Amino acid sequence: MKKLRNFSCTLLSLFFIMGCVQTTSAKELPTFEKDENYASIRLKMIDAGWKPFHSKEADSCFESDSRCQGRPEMESCAGTGMANCKFLWKKDEKSVAICTIGEDTTYDGMCN
Repeated sequence: MKKLRNFSCTLLSLFFIMGCVQTTSAKELPTFEKDENYASIRLKMIDAGWKPFHSKEADSCFESDSRCQGRPEMESCAGTGMANCKFLWKKDEKSVAICTIGEDTTYDGMCN
């Protein structure tokens, strides 16, 4: 019983520590407004010390797709539906993904 209690305490401590790390990461991010344009968000990220991250698994950006041109951090952009895009950023050992919707790349939130 004592081993189970120690394991439970260790597991709870690990969850608490992981939660603190996520909270710290969120504090390092700039503040984004609902429906903010990705061009503005991109400048905020660069000013805050975040670097665009290019994934080896990223989709290719078509020349005619203004959503991803000049944005090496684009991991994917849908060609149909809501025209969703996912952009990857890295700072130190942390990484985040920002999702947008629409042809004008409107901020939709943080994503996985």
